Formats: sequence, C-alpha cells, structure tokens
Amino acid sequence: MSRAFPFIRPPGDVVVAGPWSRAAADGTEELPRELPEWDYDTVLSVRRPVQVDGLRARQLSGLAEDAELDLTVRWASSSSALRGRAWRAPVPARDGTELDVEFELDGDELGGVLELDTVLTLRRATPGASPAAARRPGSVLWNDRFSILLQGDAVLFPLAIADFHDLPYPTKAGWYLEVGEDLEAAALGSILLLANERREVVVNALAAAGSPTDADRRVLSALRTDVQRALIERALTHEDFADDVEYPTGSLGALLAAVLRTTFPAFGLEALRRERLSEPALFSSRIQDATDLLAAP
Repeated sequence: MSRAFPFIRPPGDVVVAGPWSRAAADGTEELPRELPEWDYDTVLSVRRPVQVDGLRARQLSGLAEDAELDLTVRWASSSSALRGRAWRAPVPARDGTELDVEFELDGDELGGVLELDTVLTLRRATPGASPAAARRPGSVLWNDRFSILLQGDAVLFPLAIADFHDLPYPTKAGWYLEVGEDLEAAALGSILLLANERREVVVNALAAAGSPTDADRRVLSALRTDVQRALIERALTHEDFADDVEYPTGSLGALLAAVLRTTFPAFGLEALRRERLSEPALFSSRIQDATDLLAAP
C-alpha cells in the first residue's frame, strides 16, 4: 500500500544523499547492511554527505522562498523499540548546499534492525505558499531509509531457558523461536527465543555469547541462521504481510520487512514466496548463504 501525500512534494533529486559510512581503525568505511560483529558495547559512529537544493525544493513544493526547512536524521531500533532524532540542520533557500551528517549512537539503546531515516521536512510555512503546499510543521517533503541488521553473537531477542520436555516442542531440539501474529505489535514483545536446557552445548554457547570460543561461535552461527530463517518464514507465510506497507516503527511487521530487505535486497516478496514453494532446498541454501552460516570467525 503506497502512501498518498495531501500536499505537493518536490522531485527526489532535490536531495542527493551520499552513502553512509562508519568510523574504522584506519579512517572510515562504507556502512554495510549487516554488522555481524556488533554488540551492546559498540558505539556506532556514522556519517554521510548530503547535497540539498533548498531553493528548488521550496519552489517545486509550492512553498514561499522564506519557508523554513530542516534536514533531519531519525533512528529507530526494532528490538529495543527505542527511537530518536540523531541529527538536524536547517536548509537555506539556495541550491547546492553541502551538509555533512555525522553522529554517534550508543549500543545499549540498539539491537535487532536499526533504521536510519533521512528526511527533508517543513519547519514553518510562510505567507505566499500555494494552496496545495504543505502547511503543517513536520510535513515530509523527501525521505530516505537505510536499514542495518545488528547481528552480533549476543541474542537480540528475549531469551528463556526451558526444559522442552515440559513444552509442546520436540524434546531433543536445541531451540525454538516463538513469533507472534500481530504485525503492528511491538517486535520486542512478539518474539521469544526458547533454548532447551537439555542441550548444554546451546545453553553454554548462549552464556558465553559475550566472548565465545570457536565452538560456541559455530553454535551461535547456526542459531542465528535459524532465527533469521524463522523470521523470513513468518513473513512469507503470513497472509496479511506485504512489503509495500509502512508498518509502525518497532513493530513486528517493520522487523520482518527489514529482515527481508537486508537478507534478500535483490528479491521481491512474491519471488521469494514462489521460490520457497517450488524450490525449498534452493531457498534454504540461499538463507545459509545470506547469513554466512558457519563462516570462519
């Protein structure tokens, strides 16, 4: 379901946003779509260059030249359900304005899928605007979203250790991921990873997730791949899930959409559904490849 705006929006080329990058030991590097080494002690330091045609954006939005516009970056984390404004700057009424977006995010507020939304918004309209122009402060004239899967060895969902003998799950299974059905419910409250206490190798690997041995890493890699598989399966089999719906930030639907985007950026939802049904073995192998199953640390 695409969103219709009740006001004029300028063409997308009024903002030219460069790639996101992050601080590295030898300078900066492009920010990947997945950070397998991420943990809660990580401070994410990111930046991107942006060029804004502030005058043209106003003219093609039907706004007066003295209307006040902002360029803002907002962040949202799926597993913590936290969100906030990371950066903001006013956009002057001239074309070719260069802005350097740069900020840090503390790892203890993040987890799961991190979404960075860069938006050009109206701060204040002024007299002389077109009747079809945006009038409310905060109206979005342009936006761009970048999603990052924070997939470190630590578990990113609520975890419980239980004896599967007492639960309706196979007694010898290592784990089970419970995933809710309500796509608009908070992701953090919709997902629970159950680890079978009878499988000591799994319980020990989870306990050592902060500094795992090579053996622990192999177990955690298998668990991580299977968790991602379960989330993808939920998205593909949920009859109400669609990839063109804008689910609430922090919701189960938003998490499933972000997992699909980061795992299979080149595949559409229906193509994935067809392959899962017609070529299940290939589809399973594709998930293993996308999640780097059992890769050397």
